[in-house]
Amino acid sequence: MKKIAFIFPGYGCSHAGMGKGICEYSEKTKEIYEKASAVLGFDAAELSVKGRAAEVTDEEVSFQLQFLHQLALAAAAKEIIPQPEAFIGYSAGEITAMTAGDVFSLEEGVEVANAYRDMRKEAVGAGKLDTYRLRNVKHEFVSLASDKCLAGFVQMTAVEAPEQTVIVGDEDGLKAVLTELAKHKVNSVKLRDSLPLHSVMVFPYVSKLQDIMRSISHHELSTKMYSTLYGKLVDVMTLPSDYFAKQQVNAVRFYEALAASVDDGFDTFVILGKDKDILTAVKNVVGESNAFIADSVEDLKKIAEKIKE
Repeated sequence: MKKIAFIFPGYGCSHAGMGKGICEYSEKTKEIYEKASAVLGFDAAELSVKGRAAEVTDEEVSFQLQFLHQLALAAAAKEIIPQPEAFIGYSAGEITAMTAGDVFSLEEGVEVANAYRDMRKEAVGAGKLDTYRLRNVKHEFVSLASDKCLAGFVQMTAVEAPEQTVIVGDEDGLKAVLTELAKHKVNSVKLRDSLPLHSVMVFPYVSKLQDIMRSISHHELSTKMYSTLYGKLVDVMTLPSDYFAKQQVNAVRFYEALAASVDDGFDTFVILGKDKDILTAVKNVVGESNAFIADSVEDLKKIAEKIKE
């Protein structure tokens, strides 16, 4: 019997036509979009199905649409594939994971998604830093190289795989660290998005998100969650507001969370949303045949067949 975990990607999975097929798949998926639209003040299903690329990726609505798409996929999956026993959320994907895991109601989850959008806009608007993905290097070595940096600012923002890490920093700091890593033949690639997220640079903008979340009721997790803040299993979520405040200024410990779930016997991972970087990272840990992307109902049906094999 397969032991399945769902992975909810973070910001950046919205795309034109993402809602086709899923918005109207079942009464449950319809309800998700209808209830959310009442909170958002616009027809989320209409925009998800018919919106142009520029509309669905606009920062005002992008994360909310992704949030709803992933929740709808999770709801549809319950009718198509064996049930997941755990969730993993990458960065802001933990908002979706917690909503799917009943920490927040749907309406409360939408409020949190709105608050995250506002926090992200403020942080990004305050200034940009360069971001690099480093391959063929263990994150412990990256930490050592960063600690030796005497000029500028560098911080690790994500541990994605055994030898894949993302760092963020200013020109001086990055130059020093990348020069040191190059001596050891580390492969570095500059990322298109240059954002200060998951670094201490976000600290001034977290308090509003924290205050809004404190005013929102929360409940016990109904599905176990492997935390990408702590890199391990979390059974109880007592203070989501404090949790997300810490999450925003610390690195995403995706690899550790994934590895912890594998140690606990999970062998099948379904990524809910189109995120090829996460797919690559998961495959590096669990193998080619145990990692899947579901971006539509058709994908879920294909995965169901694969899982039966």
